[in-house]
Amino acid sequence: MSLLLNPGTVCMANGRVIQIDGASSISQVDARDMGTGKMITVPIAQIEALPSTGAGREAGTIHEAEWRRCTELAKDLSALLDCREVPRVALTKLAKRYELSVRQLQRIRAAFAKDPRASTLARKPGGRPLGFCRLDPRVDALIRHVIAKHYMRREKPPKEYVVVRAQSMARRLQLPMPSRKAILLRLNQEIGVASDMAREGGPAAHQKWRPRVGGLRVERPLDLIQIDHTRADVMVLSDDRLEVLGRPWITLAIDVATRCVLGMYISMEAPSSVSVSLCIEHVVLPKPENATDPGIWPMYGKPRRILVDNGKDFRSMALERGCDEHQIDLTWRPVRTPHYGGHIERLIGTLMKIAHLLPGTTFSNVRERGNYDSEGKARLTLEEFRQWMTQKVCRFYHQRNHRVLGLPPIVAWERSLTDAAGNITSPPLIARPRDFRMDFLPFETRLVRRTGIELRGSRYWHDDLVPMLRSDAPVRVRYDPRDPSEVWIRRSDGVLVTAALIGGRAAEATLGRKVDRITQARLHAETDKGFEVTDRIEAIAQNATRAARGGKRPDKRGASSREANPAEPSPIVDVSIPSHAALQLEEWS
Repeated sequence: MSLLLNPGTVCMANGRVIQIDGASSISQVDARDMGTGKMITVPIAQIEALPSTGAGREAGTIHEAEWRRCTELAKDLSALLDCREVPRVALTKLAKRYELSVRQLQRIRAAFAKDPRASTLARKPGGRPLGFCRLDPRVDALIRHVIAKHYMRREKPPKEYVVVRAQSMARRLQLPMPSRKAILLRLNQEIGVASDMAREGGPAAHQKWRPRVGGLRVERPLDLIQIDHTRADVMVLSDDRLEVLGRPWITLAIDVATRCVLGMYISMEAPSSVSVSLCIEHVVLPKPENATDPGIWPMYGKPRRILVDNGKDFRSMALERGCDEHQIDLTWRPVRTPHYGGHIERLIGTLMKIAHLLPGTTFSNVRERGNYDSEGKARLTLEEFRQWMTQKVCRFYHQRNHRVLGLPPIVAWERSLTDAAGNITSPPLIARPRDFRMDFLPFETRLVRRTGIELRGSRYWHDDLVPMLRSDAPVRVRYDPRDPSEVWIRRSDGVLVTAALIGGRAAEATLGRKVDRITQARLHAETDKGFEVTDRIEAIAQNATRAARGGKRPDKRGASSREANPAEPSPIVDVSIPSHAALQLEEWS
């Protein structure tokens, strides 16, 4: 659309309506402010056309055939824009070409002269005008009243309830009864932010409707990683494959810049600060998987910032102190804003879809699982599941094109560490990996005594702790909840002492060995056999006693109503073990 800056043209400048008086220079015009009547000088760059109330349709919404007609008609009309008068013969010929009357063509030409765009020439679709309502205004008001009062509630009434309620109210008020279609049409018009606020509550509505135009913008790898847990959608077996352990927990860490999986920890134990610490250890140190399969997982390095949720497992003192010790910025997502962890959530969803290919999968929900026997079809042990997930992360997820990056994560990682000359700069290595691992383990403060260090009902000792016996200052004892066989204490001179288990609860627990299924079945059989024998002995004794006493109960003094003959021999007691069927008949008789 073009705007001619001729004298008398009315237009806009900085939100004010002006009328151009004439040009004052090559870049400015003199104009009259229509609001105040004063003459002003306006830069040409600030001038724009008045907002049009009859603007053309959006070009992208016009059908292809109609759009071709509009563009062809626009070319013909553009040739006539500079003509003050057009011969009627030319107008008649042009009108006949486009199946219009001369009068219609003149109106179209006048509209095109004001807004010379092809979309201006698009014909309006037929049918009822938008917003036209044939319903009785009283009935329309009644429907909207019922929607506001009986649908916009936290109890979430269904739509059919609104239909029945509105029709009932119309009958009672002796108004024309609206149809179900009319009611649902107006109800669907009301569905939006306001309805979700009323029915779902503020947080849920904000989660659904609040725009998220921002995002986590990270330029370099290791600038930001996200960590979260999930329970794998698959059942795993014990090492002897005789017992189903259940669904393992996976702790994952993703690098936001390259979308690489930097760390992974899999265990049967519920998420804790220990699993987070071990995942961070897997992130920072070179991967142990490379020892058996060189180059399979080349990502490592100390992150500058870690973003986690507000779970208790991410709020431990050990985790916070470990991050502070190594200058890692540990931050938490804002409360009730799960979209802040979108990268790790999408990664978890991707890996769980892959896990659904395994035998023993539980799928995403009960409906998907159907009658699939997840426990009966489980085949992988926990260690085999770790190896399987490692292969899928490193040789499937990392190698495939990422939709957002436009290239595979492994390529993004390699390019981010390569300069323009082709030189690769690897992330710095942690000088003392063992010390780094210790800094993230949980700890408690204890005194060093001659009987050892007491922790969780167990005692630990090492001869290197002797210099600390006379000190009244407590020491920080670090421990791994998964392995109570040793603890770690750092002396004042910086030496890290590994104290072994010497007694207490953990030592007693290590004396016992887990009983296998066959042995446990044998023990249960012996227990059941003992119950059968003792029950049989009690039953025979009771019958023999009743027979000896003539079938009558003893009186209050303990003597029977009829004295038993002492000369009669005692009945023979058979303590043979009856069959299960005979025992059940006897118990229920």
